[in-house]
Amino acid sequence: MSFGELLKDARKKMKMSQDDLAKHLCVNRVSISNYEQNKNTPTLENLRKIREVLKLEAGYFEENEEKQVKYIPLIGVASCGVPNISYNDDIEYIPVNPELAREGVYALKAEGDSMLPKIKEGDVIICDKNMECSNGDIVHYTTIDGESGLKKYLIDDKGVVTLMPINTNFPPIMCDVRDVKCARAFKIIGDL
Repeated sequence: MSFGELLKDARKKMKMSQDDLAKHLCVNRVSISNYEQNKNTPTLENLRKIREVLKLEAGYFEENEEKQVKYIPLIGVASCGVPNISYNDDIEYIPVNPELAREGVYALKAEGDSMLPKIKEGDVIICDKNMECSNGDIVHYTTIDGESGLKKYLIDDKGVVTLMPINTNFPPIMCDVRDVKCARAFKIIGDL
């Protein structure tokens, strides 16, 4: 039985709606629906709360967690606005589906509104530094000056990279391909 099926079964046994469980966890009903459809996994804190609210034993999801949940580092906040140079000193780990947990994959929390409407402040973005970046991809970039953020990646035939915001109220950033490192942002989880 999958994590989502176990969760749905336990919730129904307690005669609790998705809305009821969402209120206990301080998340929206869509998050509970995504958990039950195995589209997303709860944080460790929310998993603890689920066990508590549904009166489940500590090992209820254990076998399933080992098979269906892996962890990747959430390395900090990525600017979706003015580039920044700040990262968390303490790396947090977030649960993801196993196919996302591979070498070079990490997560960032979006801050700002230069990537609206696609990326909202608080969204968690999954990036892979081993994936090739192509024109039009959203990337987490770091310049040689140490500035970083999330932008759309464009490169011309002369090696000039344009880091383009989606929100037209923000200016693009231009640099030489040798002066920037990029990791492809390939999944937006939404606010955890």
